[in-house]
Amino acid sequence: MIRWKPAHAEAFDHAFRGLILVGFAALIVGLWRTGDMQLYIAPSLVPYVVAASLVLLALAGSQFRLAALSLRTRVIVCGCGHDHAPVSAVSPQSRTLLRKGGLYGLFLLPLLLGAALPSTAFAGSLAAGKGMNMGAAPVDDGKADLTLVELEGNTDPALKELFRTQPNNLDYAKLGILLYQQDTIEMKDQWFIEKLEAINRFVDNFQGKPIQITGFVYRDKQLAGEQFIVGRMAMTHCIADIAPYGMIVETPDADDYANDAWVTVTGTIGKTQLGAREIMKIVATEIKTAQPSAVPYVYPDINFASKL
Repeated sequence: MIRWKPAHAEAFDHAFRGLILVGFAALIVGLWRTGDMQLYIAPSLVPYVVAASLVLLALAGSQFRLAALSLRTRVIVCGCGHDHAPVSAVSPQSRTLLRKGGLYGLFLLPLLLGAALPSTAFAGSLAAGKGMNMGAAPVDDGKADLTLVELEGNTDPALKELFRTQPNNLDYAKLGILLYQQDTIEMKDQWFIEKLEAINRFVDNFQGKPIQITGFVYRDKQLAGEQFIVGRMAMTHCIADIAPYGMIVETPDADDYANDAWVTVTGTIGKTQLGAREIMKIVATEIKTAQPSAVPYVYPDINFASKL
């Protein structure tokens, strides 16, 4: 006996795909509304990801439409009890339940994990595996073969001469002059990495300069007993490329501060030796416990010089 019935299997496939797409779009919108998206991607990429959620919703609507059309499509059912769908409606992924389950599982697993697991930020635990970035080595202009340049503008001529440097360090010299003119250098989220680089490249110019930084406590085996590192995690594009940056803090009470604890350190800039490198340090005058930053990551700005 031959009869006709709707293509339920094909309709189910389209509807399920649509639900998966809606799920990912909802996850993106949820992270965006709560602000947790910045735990996974840099702020500059957020608009593109939010726009992608709209594309996902449009694709989901297309899948639901195909599901509705499939229910109107009739397939032949014979007496053998098997559905004989048109050849074009059969795909390798949908021939067996096992293959379908494996295929959909690839999308469902990250979706469920993203919805179920709490959004958390990485701190010192990750720094132990990646190693702490302490900034560039001081510029040795005295031995350089490159032509030295002076900064343009109405800056004090004495400051121009103090930060006279090679052309490839000009941007950091400009930032260094701005930092030098501040009563206290505050290592805030904006340009955190760039400030660290500028101070280290011209560390001799900043000796004794007051500075304040907030971050997590981290210890390296190369540090002396009265030293620890105050660090921040930096993200360039997404969570996969985060890296720790920090400054050495020197205080007789270093052992009083546990790893991963957040502190605010106030002190003056000095120099210390880390391995074969001479880098900046903070001679602490005051250390207070602090709350983790609402956005725990800092982000490099490759265009910082144009904003000075």
